[in-house]
Amino acid sequence: MRMPVPRHTILSLAVLLMLLISFTDAFSFDMPTTQKYINAYNNQIDNVPAVIKSMLGSEKINMIITREDGSVFRVGMDMVSARIKRTVEGGISDPTIIVTTTQSALNEVGKSKDRIAAFKTQTDAGQIRFEGKSWLADAKIKAVLSSTTFLQFGYDLFFG
Repeated sequence: MRMPVPRHTILSLAVLLMLLISFTDAFSFDMPTTQKYINAYNNQIDNVPAVIKSMLGSEKINMIITREDGSVFRVGMDMVSARIKRTVEGGISDPTIIVTTTQSALNEVGKSKDRIAAFKTQTDAGQIRFEGKSWLADAKIKAVLSSTTFLQFGYDLFFG
């Protein structure tokens, strides 16, 4: 039996993907840089129509980025109704989604003229990985990542 994927969860994941893509302009991954991008994201989300924001769910997200020097940057983000309300250096203890990647993979996306295609290439190659903490979360992630059109829509909504 196939479970339907709730729209609010797909939109939450798309928002996460757009935030991750926006990180690709960063030259360093640290808390001040992360907060700068989160502030920019939260300012953009204020411009999104209320109907879309109301469909966005809440997620606890851990991002793990291996820097080019081999060190690891970990940050947790508590997303509530489309806004990132809290960040936790080192990560959140009970995430619903874990994103694992490398600085070089994000740099590849950032230098591309077609960021969506580059992002898709990196995720398909396993260089950017999303892990749901349940089988249903995994199914939702796969649904979002399989739709280039949906990724482009989300990217255009925030950055177009």
